[in-house]
Amino acid sequence: MQLEARLRAFAAFARRRSFSAAAAELRISQPAVSKHVADLERALGLKLVERARRDGAMTSAGDFIANYVLRAESLLAQAALGAAQFRESGAGSLTIVASWLTGTYLLPEIIAEFRHLHPAVHISLELGTAAQAVEWLRSHRAELGFIAGPVGGPEIEAEPLLEYEIVIVGQPALVPIPPSRESLEAVTWISREEGSATRIASDAAMARLGIVPRRRLELPSYEAVVSALKRGYGVAAISRYVVATELRAGLLTVITVRGWNVRAVVSVLRVREARLTPSAQQFQGLVRNRLAELSAGVKKEDLTLTRGQRAGRSNAITII
Repeated sequence: MQLEARLRAFAAFARRRSFSAAAAELRISQPAVSKHVADLERALGLKLVERARRDGAMTSAGDFIANYVLRAESLLAQAALGAAQFRESGAGSLTIVASWLTGTYLLPEIIAEFRHLHPAVHISLELGTAAQAVEWLRSHRAELGFIAGPVGGPEIEAEPLLEYEIVIVGQPALVPIPPSRESLEAVTWISREEGSATRIASDAAMARLGIVPRRRLELPSYEAVVSALKRGYGVAAISRYVVATELRAGLLTVITVRGWNVRAVVSVLRVREARLTPSAQQFQGLVRNRLAELSAGVKKEDLTLTRGQRAGRSNAITII
C-alpha cells in the first residue's frame, strides 16, 4: 500500500529537504526524484520547491501539499501495519522510538511488563534525539515516539504524559557553602550534547538567571554524565529521575538556586489522524497508566514531606 511514484518522491523530499537524501531514502537516483517532483509540479500547475535555494525550502504551495501528502503516506503505512496484525490476532510487531532520557529511565520496565502481558508481540526500542524520533515516525520506521521537550510536525501529534523536574547536582564538597554565583560559574558544567530537551531547558534557565559557565563538558550519554558527576568533575542540570539513586545514597547533592524552577514534559508522539495498530494502542495505554502512577507518587511524596525532610532528601545547597 503506497502512494504513486511522484507523491512518494515529493514526500521523501519534504521529509529530508534534499533531493540527494530523498533519493537515498527511496533507493533511486537523484535525477529520478527531481523528475518525479517536476512532473508533480506540472500536473498541479504549481511550483512546490525553491530550486534556487540550497536549504531545501519549499514554496507556500509546497508546504501546503506536503502537509497532506505526508499525512496520506502515514495513513497508508498505518493501514498496512494494522492489516498484518489483524491477520494474526494477538501477535505482531511494534517498533517504538524514544529520546535517551525516556528510553533509558522510564520505558524499560514498562516494555518488560508489556512483553509479559503480550508474549506474542515483538517490541523493539530505538534510542535517539527528539528530532531523530520524529524522523523515525515520519519515515514509518516506528509507530510511537516518546520524547522529552516540544517537537512535532504537520503530520505528527503529541500528547503530554509526564512533567519532570530538572535539578542542578554535584558532589557535596564541590561547591562552597554558601556558594556564590562566581563559584558556580567557575565549576565545569557537564551535559549531554546540544539539542537534548534537558540541555535546551537548562541553558534557557541559566541565561535567564545570568549564570554563565566558563567551562563545559559534553558527554554522549546520561550514564557518562552521572559517572563524571560522581568523580567530582563538575555539576550538571539533569532530570531528577536520572540521579535519584545517587541522591538517595548521598553521592550527589542538589544545588538549589534561587529562581531555578525548571521542568520539562515527556510526550508520546504518533502520526496525526492515523489509527494505531492493536499492539500500539495497548502499549500506549500501559505507558499512560504507568507514567500517571509515577506522577501521582511524586506529587504525593512532595505533599507529605515536611520542609526539613525535603532538605534531607535532596541535601540541598542554596546559592545566594
